[in-house]
Amino acid sequence: MIPQLNGFNRYPVEPVLKAIGGLLLFILQITYGSYKFLYCPDGARQGRIVTQHLNSWSHASMNLGFSLSGIVELIGLHIKLPEGTHQVILSGAFFIEAMLFSLHEKNGHLDQTDHWLLAQCCWAGAIFSALEAAWPEAFLLTAGRAGSMLLQGAWFWQSGFVLFGGSLVWNDLFMGREDEAPAMFMPLVFAYHMLVLQALMLLVYMVVELVYRRQYPGTHNAVQEPEHAPSNGGYETSRLLTDEDEAHGLKSIPLGNLRHEVRRV
Repeated sequence: MIPQLNGFNRYPVEPVLKAIGGLLLFILQITYGSYKFLYCPDGARQGRIVTQHLNSWSHASMNLGFSLSGIVELIGLHIKLPEGTHQVILSGAFFIEAMLFSLHEKNGHLDQTDHWLLAQCCWAGAIFSALEAAWPEAFLLTAGRAGSMLLQGAWFWQSGFVLFGGSLVWNDLFMGREDEAPAMFMPLVFAYHMLVLQALMLLVYMVVELVYRRQYPGTHNAVQEPEHAPSNGGYETSRLLTDEDEAHGLKSIPLGNLRHEVRRV
């Protein structure tokens, strides 16, 4: 929650957008132009699966997982769900997306490579979301999930440019035969997407950290005492000695001295 947006935070905007947007995208993708029958309604193939419509159904079905994620978040506002339920459902949405992209049957090597790389972004999102359910306070897991989603969005944009941009660089046909060079070049482009994204995320973190230090000077140097800090003047072993032990001449030893003696030996 962002304190400066208290009025805005009262409304579950993101869950509503996911719940409604996912359903709308599902309906749109199977009805755009004309309804995409999954089974042939008539003709010689009546009752058989319409191969040409399977892609539309696969793409449309990916949205339902994220729609369910939004619905679960809305339910969680009124019913106490087990801790980590939101992340588990989101992980399932990424898993569905990754599975469908991985098994997306394509003819050309370029198209296959493009979908395989896109699936890796989805697998990463599924893994990070699942781990985040187990360790919700781990910042790097949250950053990893966010990074995988940004990478997926960037690669969607790149895929549109590659498959439908009409650039000669990505033309995989040469002299009537398939040219493997574009498909081999694509993983290199994907690697640079990853490198640039990591650099940008690190830069954003650094900027936020510097702004925070300027807003709250001195807090970054503060050392927090452990929850069960040793008492009796910082003598680490003092917790192990009772009053009776000390009456018999036993004395606590500072932990720093003990480490020094161990190194010397």
